Amino acid sequence: MTEYASRFATMRERGEKVVIDGPCFSACTMLLGMLPRDQVCVTPNAVLGFHAAWDFDDAGRRVISTAGTQTLIDIYPPRVRSWLARRGGLSPHMKYMRGHELASIYPMCR
Repeated sequence: MTEYASRFATMRERGEKVVIDGPCFSACTMLLGMLPRDQVCVTPNAVLGFHAAWDFDDAGRRVISTAGTQTLIDIYPPRVRSWLARRGGLSPHMKYMRGHELASIYPMCR
């Protein structure tokens, strides 16, 4: 998550436009809260995939990171948080946003 946060902060500062034209899963979705809405557009191919944050335990197994998951929720804009809440929040299982749902939140690229 740290690497993505750094990358998106630089893009925000430079005013770079981001075109989501395919899958944007996991930490990639952090851009939704780190870039202003006017710097992001989506195409009909865009698919966002959300899941809870995870880390490794002492035995090397993947476990849910409560703190990391809360950080993700805090980063997302209110409309994305609301969409996730209506679907049970972030969990180990991927939740996908695409099509009309996505286009109702982010502008289509021109």
